[in-house]
Amino acid sequence: MEKLIRIDIIAAEDMVEIISGALALYSSYGWEEESLPTGETRFRVHCENAEYMDALMHGLEPYAAQVHIERTEIDKQDWTSAWREFFTPVVCGHFVVLPPWRKDDAGENKAIVIEPKSAFGTGHHATTALCLSVISRLILQGRVAKGQRFLDLGTGSGVLSLGCCLEGMHGIATDIDLLAVENAQENRDLNNIEGLEILLGSTEVVRGQHFDLVVANILARPLIELATDLVALKGEHGALVLSGLLDVQANSVVEAYTALGLPQPERVLDGEWCALIWA
Repeated sequence: MEKLIRIDIIAAEDMVEIISGALALYSSYGWEEESLPTGETRFRVHCENAEYMDALMHGLEPYAAQVHIERTEIDKQDWTSAWREFFTPVVCGHFVVLPPWRKDDAGENKAIVIEPKSAFGTGHHATTALCLSVISRLILQGRVAKGQRFLDLGTGSGVLSLGCCLEGMHGIATDIDLLAVENAQENRDLNNIEGLEILLGSTEVVRGQHFDLVVANILARPLIELATDLVALKGEHGALVLSGLLDVQANSVVEAYTALGLPQPERVLDGEWCALIWA
């Protein structure tokens, strides 16, 4: 029977945010989180790509002395069954993110169908849900509109791009991870989406272009490093949405963008996570 690699990370409360940040950086395939009776949190990653999992283990090495990390193999059939329980519909604004076997359960919401290969980008992670809700609100307020062009930097599963396309926008999604690009392409086809180009890379693959909406749901450090590029990519009257950062990191990110001439952004919080909006 085909096997999947599983990595379990058991982290005490003071390490949860650190491990979440590390997984967001190194695990484009996503992860599950479970609160344990001990008060610790278990993070669980599944993937069949051994090279990818080797890279993830390497990325986690700096924390090996502070958390428990275990690598095992399981039958792929068991993992697929587990996903059917875990991957439930998530409502984000007027969107709902659904697995293929629940695609008829959208109700009045606009359905985004995502194959259960990536937890990061299904709406279960707070920053994904936060970004989708922000996009939903900007559309309903008329601050971005049908026919406009968007950039989704660090697209992951492509879920934010799919939401924009379902609203009649068109644009480009990029990711530095080939596995994420392939997953986003699969989800684009699954949703019968046209007008979405998916590219491997970062801001360099769209340099010199301008967009009505730029969305980057990545991490605080790359948001700061890419500030000059992202401001240049935003059209003169375009909107910019940044997330993937904790509320405690927001001031540092805001400083990088206001230093380039942008005004103070609107801040939207979901628990400890923050989205910054210039629109």
